[in-house]
Amino acid sequence: MNVHLGADLKARWTDYCAALGMSPGAAIKEAIKAQLEKAGKSPEPKTYQQTHEAPASEPKERFEILLTASEKRAIRERANVERCSARRWIVDACRAGLTREAQFGMSEIEALGESNYQLLAVGRNLNQIARRLNEGKNKQLTVEHIEKLSRRIDKHTEIVSTAIRASLERWVIE
Repeated sequence: MNVHLGADLKARWTDYCAALGMSPGAAIKEAIKAQLEKAGKSPEPKTYQQTHEAPASEPKERFEILLTASEKRAIRERANVERCSARRWIVDACRAGLTREAQFGMSEIEALGESNYQLLAVGRNLNQIARRLNEGKNKQLTVEHIEKLSRRIDKHTEIVSTAIRASLERWVIE
């Protein structure tokens, strides 16, 4: 195989290969092997994203699957543990496989809801502290510190709320 690189490109390639401790021919051989291995592999499947909520009026489409008795029994058992219907569990499993995003069970949703409740309570207390600081009653903390913390909490509660909604509601995926 002959490849004409030109003087500049050849010099840069030779220097690069020397830095790797390889001859230019060996480096080309490794690059060709890597490309052929990459070409021989199946491409990674597309990962979908939940882009927006599907309107409640959007009709659902029936999709029938056949399961063995043991698969059906296992799905029912898992759905019972996660306190949802078998249908909900299957939809969540499909969505998790398509989007590679978590689909929460009821216990996780309850924990996230409690987390949001507690964070919102902290945020209310911070707002009260900020008001007192604005009144000049405490100079150790600055209003900016409190407002920054409050914004972080608000952002967290928004993220958690979105995660809960994503798990509970049907979404359009693309």
